Amino acid sequence: MANISISSQAAEQMLAKLQDMQREAASGIKIDSGSSSKTSDKSFFDQLKEGVADVNEMQKSADKMSTDLSTGKSGNIHETMLAVSSAELAFNLMVQVRNRALEAYQEVMRMQV
Repeated sequence: MANISISSQAAEQMLAKLQDMQREAASGIKIDSGSSSKTSDKSFFDQLKEGVADVNEMQKSADKMSTDLSTGKSGNIHETMLAVSSAELAFNLMVQVRNRALEAYQEVMRMQV
C-alpha cells in the first residue's frame, strides 16, 4: 500500500495560490502570479472552485496521514504534522476568502441603484 504524502513545496504553492486569490478578492483586480498561463484566463469563480478542490485534497491527504500514523502504518510524525498544519492553514485561508466574498456581495446588494 502506497503512502500518500504532500511535500512542503506543494503545500507552499497551494498557500501562495490561496493568498493570491485572497488578495484578488480583497482588491477586485486579477492577479497573474506568472506560474502558468492557464490561470490568467480563468474567472474568479473557476479559481475559487479549484482552490476549494485543492484544499479538500489537502484535508483528505492530512486525514489519511493521520490515520496511518495512528494505526502504525507510518511512523513519520513530522510529515504528518506538516500536512495537518498546511491543511488547517489552507482551510482557514479559504474561509477568510469566503468571508471576504460574502462581505463584498452584501455590500453590492446594499448599494442603491
